[in-house]
Amino acid sequence: MVVIPAPHDNDLSKISTDKEYTVEIKRKSKSRSLNSNSYAWILCQRIADELGKNAYTSKEDVYRKAIKDCGHFSYVPVREDAIERYIQIWQGHGLGWLAEDIGECQNLKGYHNIMCYHGSSVYNTKEMARLIDCLTDECHQLGIQLEPSEYIQSLIEGWDSEQKKT
Repeated sequence: MVVIPAPHDNDLSKISTDKEYTVEIKRKSKSRSLNSNSYAWILCQRIADELGKNAYTSKEDVYRKAIKDCGHFSYVPVREDAIERYIQIWQGHGLGWLAEDIGECQNLKGYHNIMCYHGSSVYNTKEMARLIDCLTDECHQLGIQLEPSEYIQSLIEGWDSEQKKT
């Protein structure tokens, strides 16, 4: 039993005593700053512009490459006959939601391991910082001038003030 203060709109009075309910308690995680997300897209555009001098590259291509190079991912075993549909559904979540078949599972006959990358829309501050570090490293390698590192760090840490506003 968990004792909680009643909400002002008294939603607790709407709970039926003849039904069972499930309550989930999760640790609150720090979400990434919208400013850091905007900055990541600025970096993707700068990289695309530089690479585009030799052959067409879009900012979306740069973003997907960065997600694969340094992004958060999970391995998911999927039945062989469901691989194509699973990948289609996973990638339907958004631009950075990538999935690729990396081969047969060693322990599950008839299954393949699918490497599933999560788009930055669900990244926490640490994961977003890694993505921006990956993009800034690419910029440095291409000779692209960037803002001072203090400015970049302030964008990554900007989630704190945004969280307090809500």
